[in-house]
Amino acid sequence: MLNNSNIKYICTYFDSNFLTRGLVLYESIKKNTKEFVFYVLALDQATFDYLQALRDEKIIPISIREYNIFFNIDIQKFKNKKQFYFSLTPKLCIYILKNYPQIDILLYLDADVYIFNSLDILYGEIGSAAITMCPHRINPIIKFFSNHYGSYNVGVNSFRNNEEGLNCLNEWKNEIDSWYPRKPGYPLSFLSDQIFLDTWADKFPNHKIINHIGINAAPWNCINSRFRKKDGIYYVNNKPLVIYHFSSLRKIEKNVWDGNTDQTIINIKGTLLEIYMDYIKKIDSSNIVTNKTVKLNVKGSNLKKIIYRLLKLFTNDKIVIPPIKI
Repeated sequence: MLNNSNIKYICTYFDSNFLTRGLVLYESIKKNTKEFVFYVLALDQATFDYLQALRDEKIIPISIREYNIFFNIDIQKFKNKKQFYFSLTPKLCIYILKNYPQIDILLYLDADVYIFNSLDILYGEIGSAAITMCPHRINPIIKFFSNHYGSYNVGVNSFRNNEEGLNCLNEWKNEIDSWYPRKPGYPLSFLSDQIFLDTWADKFPNHKIINHIGINAAPWNCINSRFRKKDGIYYVNNKPLVIYHFSSLRKIEKNVWDGNTDQTIINIKGTLLEIYMDYIKKIDSSNIVTNKTVKLNVKGSNLKKIIYRLLKLFTNDKIVIPPIKI
């Protein structure tokens, strides 16, 4: 095991439905980072067994059974998998920092992100901060159609193994654990771990908001951006693309994928289409079936829905992958 200060400690979680994406994420980290350890909470036994069989010293699989025992979790309290998954991030980070005390700073990434450039860019942004969060950067037009998902996205966060970082994680954990339907002051009808991040800037002085537009670029903020490629490197508004979040991407036919951007009013074309196609080809090359998605819901007045349908006439989120020639 590597043991110097240049190691990047990264964690995520996924089940069999997201196994392919988790593996593609791992390969992207490996391509852009020399020294790292990748902790994965395997949400089912098949995923845990698969990761263990790889015998890769950079991957540390954590079984869901071990995780549940550690936190004494009663899985029956959750109505569905989605609610359970929304409770995981702070606990997983706490688990790792307690069991691997050599870690100075832990980076959490959603399993459906991909690394396109050196993570040194991200760590340069983090600096000495105890806590980092990444804003959604949602365009006002998109905010008009979507529910309130908070100001920050959980897809990219980091926590330092010090008093402030741990206090933040423990408070986040307690807020999620104490949630119940129709809880006073909670703005949504369902559990969302992202809502709680809105208070961190006021509560924790040593925080950093990541404003680099190439970190956690995503369907909900692409409308603000111009993508281009130069000398083999992708750029977003003249900043290198570091992390793209392929949220809710799903396969709908043999060679057709749905970018699920129906709430973001963007066209997947040009350089952005190339980015999506490269990612999809990496997923497909594993021959592991995956078809997991969560759609945003259009809620509100009939006028809002009519405007949304009119705007959708000018957008396209279907991605057709040509059959691979043998």
